[in-house]
Amino acid sequence: MTRRPRARRERGQTLVEGAMALLVFFTLLFGVVDCGLMLVSHQSLVERVRSAVRWGVVRPWDGTGEQVANLILYDQPTEPAGATSGYLGLTRENVQVTYQPSSAARPDDEVLSVAIVNYHYRFLSPWITQVFVNPRPVMITSPMAYKTAGL
Repeated sequence: MTRRPRARRERGQTLVEGAMALLVFFTLLFGVVDCGLMLVSHQSLVERVRSAVRWGVVRPWDGTGEQVANLILYDQPTEPAGATSGYLGLTRENVQVTYQPSSAARPDDEVLSVAIVNYHYRFLSPWITQVFVNPRPVMITSPMAYKTAGL
């Protein structure tokens, strides 16, 4: 029996092993990129809410919360003409602004609460075709500070 040279018998093996290794590598790479995009999106939303709450607590309540919501959506207190969607695809339904007025027992206890709810994260990975909806709101609450001296 004649033996074939080893290189000829294993010619396709390197190609198959390389394809399998690249499949695993790209799967991990897309997973890391998706995870990073989710973290960046979430942190961007947290910063938007923080800045909107900071802006809202130093000004008197406008009665609707639209200015604070517009700060999150458009980075300005008024809605620009022709605006369809806000920052990272947010809509007005995603932004909840709640104002709790002071009571007779606590006259200086006004609270502003802002939350982003049901934000849809979109994935880069081709095999994840669904959209992940964040079940936990990005929410920040702060006492109103516009009545304090110096502001």
